Amino acid sequence: MTRLAVVADDLTGALDASAPFAARGIATVVALGLDGLDAALASGADVVGVSTDSREIAPDLARQAVAACVAGLPVGLQIFKKVDSRLKGNIAAELDAIAFERALVIPAIPAFGRWVRDGKLGGFGVAEPIHIAERLAHHAGAMVAPDASSQADIENAVANLAHDLPIGARGLAEALAARMAPVAKNISVWSIDAPAICIIGSTDPITLDQITRLRAHCPKLAYVAAPDGRLPDDLPAVAPLTLVQAVLGEGNADPADVAARLGEGLVRLQPQPGTTLVISGGATAQTVLRSLHIDMLELLGEAQPGLPIARAGGFTIITKSGGFGAADALVDLLGHLGGLEREGSA
Repeated sequence: MTRLAVVADDLTGALDASAPFAARGIATVVALGLDGLDAALASGADVVGVSTDSREIAPDLARQAVAACVAGLPVGLQIFKKVDSRLKGNIAAELDAIAFERALVIPAIPAFGRWVRDGKLGGFGVAEPIHIAERLAHHAGAMVAPDASSQADIENAVANLAHDLPIGARGLAEALAARMAPVAKNISVWSIDAPAICIIGSTDPITLDQITRLRAHCPKLAYVAAPDGRLPDDLPAVAPLTLVQAVLGEGNADPADVAARLGEGLVRLQPQPGTTLVISGGATAQTVLRSLHIDMLELLGEAQPGLPIARAGGFTIITKSGGFGAADALVDLLGHLGGLEREGSA
């Protein structure tokens, strides 16, 4: 019986916030959208994540998407509202669709150097501290946003501050998972086998730096530039590690169109069962997985902190939010498949 619903505005967010539960041995699935929610709830998983795919749409449409999601959940089921860890998206509009009295808002991710102090979010990847109350707008009077610079701070807040709606990101998800399963049962070290295909739709500077480092250190990597998401007519032969990256084309292409073309391109690559897919960018993940007729993922845990690992359709699937991960995150994850060469190596 489902104990918690993780409602996120994009797929990578739903996976990021659900993976800590799976890592503790809690049965966890994620629906790609509302059309997969019934099946996810019927799976018997303790934690069900779902993407409302509402970050990049108009506020009224985002409100409607979350309202439809809430209407599809069992009455009384606890909701964890996952928000972007840099507070992007239609946060206030989406909260209009959720009934609550007191929200505990902690977007901090101490493990990634993001903190909350004096009601502001700051740290790694945040150019200027962000006022949390401003992002919650008319809901600010019904929230508490405690200081959080460590995971212990978040755990203490969850335990001691009254609330009926937790709102946050991976750091808060970890604290909720620890309360649900105090003794971790399924902490695994994952080894990624060939072949692996990376599909990069994110243009976040953090991801772009990770890609640059991966290419610099992996001479055997097969790189495919995809202007506005369009893969070339002549595709490379199957390699242990292939990287497909959306790059700037001739104009300002709509992100949804870019993601759709990446999905079409992946189908042309004909990935076989057993392939590992590494996907960065929420819209990209949503569209690429749907191109493979996948509507629900079984979460296994995290390949690295902040990189959920799942399985579906015969594939191993790893997703990465654009702003997540250390500079060498992709090198550490995939370098062994691309003929890793580090500085100082023979």
